[in-house]
Amino acid sequence: MHEMKPNTDTLTARNAPLEWLVMYSNSGDIGILDDLEIKKKESLTTGIHDYFVPLDVTRIIVDDKPIERKRLIAGNYIFLQATKEDILRLRQEPPFDATLRFLHPASSPTGCIYIPDEEVQMMRQTVDRLDGEADYFVPSSKVLMISDMVCVLEGKFAGTKGILESVKGHEGGKVIVPLGDVLAVRTPKIPVEDIQILAFATVTDSQSGSYTSRAYKKIRVLTADSERLLAEKEKEGALSEASEKEARRLMMRYSQLQLTGKIRTMHAEAICNILTALGETESEQFLKFRNILP
Repeated sequence: MHEMKPNTDTLTARNAPLEWLVMYSNSGDIGILDDLEIKKKESLTTGIHDYFVPLDVTRIIVDDKPIERKRLIAGNYIFLQATKEDILRLRQEPPFDATLRFLHPASSPTGCIYIPDEEVQMMRQTVDRLDGEADYFVPSSKVLMISDMVCVLEGKFAGTKGILESVKGHEGGKVIVPLGDVLAVRTPKIPVEDIQILAFATVTDSQSGSYTSRAYKKIRVLTADSERLLAEKEKEGALSEASEKEARRLMMRYSQLQLTGKIRTMHAEAICNILTALGETESEQFLKFRNILP
């Protein structure tokens, strides 16, 4: 769960760029949510455009009525969208002067941590779909580096983009949605047929090998599958029902991969083979996949 309150009246007329900065409450008091809301209503000079506060929610029954108890999660994180100057001004005003602090990166005791807006919005979307069951955690930097970037295409979490957390030997898995390396949530397990690979991990572990070798192996298998499907189409005049299903599955999973160099050319040729096997013309292929075609 989370609390988020956009304020479209502030900062929209200003030229200063809005940033998502990572803060924390040194008191952990849930009342800081009310303080933020009151401050916005008192004056537009606070400059707080939006905020996102991850909450731990416990549901209990009191006198046969459901009650929600909310508290800030461990770490007391607060994500504020404003200019850094406006937040510095806000921190000088009570009660924020005593409670609101910047979260500093490990590399700089005086620096600030900024989160891209698209990551915050993806986190909000995912948390909403978790229906109050969000299990926040600090993501492992190793997992973020050695895992593939994916997009969920079907089901409750359709549109969710993040890092695939899979069990070795299985291509499906849970999707981790991070806010930098500060905080993350994960979806329930997503079946492999609903997962589209957007990018292979740029750093891999010792078992997977280098990024180049791993990507090459994956695309080499895709190439072999595409050539087999194309040969069937040329020989039989059309794909069998099973082969057409396989072709569409491969298209769904691999058509949006972002690659470079020779591997990109191999990937584009494999996609063209599959599209040809499915009966698409070269012009139709170009219009659909000009972002990957050579």
